[in-house]
Amino acid sequence: MIAPTLHAFLFGLTWLLYAIQSQPLLDGPSRWPFAAVFLGDFPISAVAFGVMFSSDTSAPYAIVAWGAIGTGWWYLLGRWMEEKQRR
Repeated sequence: MIAPTLHAFLFGLTWLLYAIQSQPLLDGPSRWPFAAVFLGDFPISAVAFGVMFSSDTSAPYAIVAWGAIGTGWWYLLGRWMEEKQRR
């Protein structure tokens, strides 16, 4: 399935680029994969992003939950689309 794989790749790329650069998340090279993931996961990403900036202790949990829930969501959407195409 392409959608969950792409989501996981872009999510991982965002945080990898953020970890190896000295620029903020939205100003450096990580801004493009971040924007794609943020818009693609909008309801989930808005909540996770809010938690990330309001609590330093909960931020890692929000990031992991965002990645897991978002990838799971795209997996379910992909399965649903494949099922619709088979009919």
